[in-house]
Amino acid sequence: MKVGMLTGLWFIAENADIFESLKRVADLGFKYVDLHGTFHAGPRHLTQRERSKVKTEIERLGLRPRNYVLHAPHNIASANDVELDECFEYLKDGIEISLMWGINQLMLNAGEWSYGISRRDAWSRSVGFLQSICDYAAYHGIYIAQEAEPYIWFLVNDIESTIQMQNDVNRSNFTTLIDLGHMALARENSNDLLPLLDLTIHVHISDHRPHTHTNQVVGTGFAPTGDHLKYLSDMNIDKRVRRFGYDEIVASFELGFPGDKISNANDWILQSLENLQRVTPNISLD
Repeated sequence: MKVGMLTGLWFIAENADIFESLKRVADLGFKYVDLHGTFHAGPRHLTQRERSKVKTEIERLGLRPRNYVLHAPHNIASANDVELDECFEYLKDGIEISLMWGINQLMLNAGEWSYGISRRDAWSRSVGFLQSICDYAAYHGIYIAQEAEPYIWFLVNDIESTIQMQNDVNRSNFTTLIDLGHMALARENSNDLLPLLDLTIHVHISDHRPHTHTNQVVGTGFAPTGDHLKYLSDMNIDKRVRRFGYDEIVASFELGFPGDKISNANDWILQSLENLQRVTPNISLD
């Protein structure tokens, strides 16, 4: 099991672009990186030349890109046909970027239950869209990883709904990204992960206050991160993830929430890493 880093923290802290953020990841000794397409590395942020430059920088810095965070520009559960087409084209572009950067997984969420539409209809719209994007991604050898969001208005907001969406989409390249902090907010235990073990392609490590999504320094909130990682290790998650072409699982820090005032982003990471290694000594950066 390896530790990776999401690039979004430096965007939140100082509006850093993707190039500066990649440099910071490497300077801190990380090898594995998640690129944050929602904040500063999405199709609408980068020209074709800049996309190629990202690939060059990843290689120059010796980084191993593992996950591409890219939510649809509209809420897929309530979008009209024109908006759904825009979402599909946007994510298609994201898949092309993933291929350029050597990433074989794109992360998104299933959308929100909006006012004025029944949950059943919202769910059905989301399923149909996810099936379509999975079919396109499968042709290109890309996995789509859904993440449960810790809010009641999201269609997929816990392990139970994750499994239901997994079953309804019913695509072999539709996988799961587990956020350990989101599990805590949903009041889920390590044993609850059992049905997801063979579906899990990636992990995010986040920490929060008991009733608020804060993405604070790991080890300063209430998420039982060490317990969850120990459970995953005991259940041979490194062996299970080989079905996706990896030698072992990567768990990436997700720190900072939009609007936070962060004076020293690097210090947040160093504190998080120290706290993590205290409860999970067998985890490493490379």
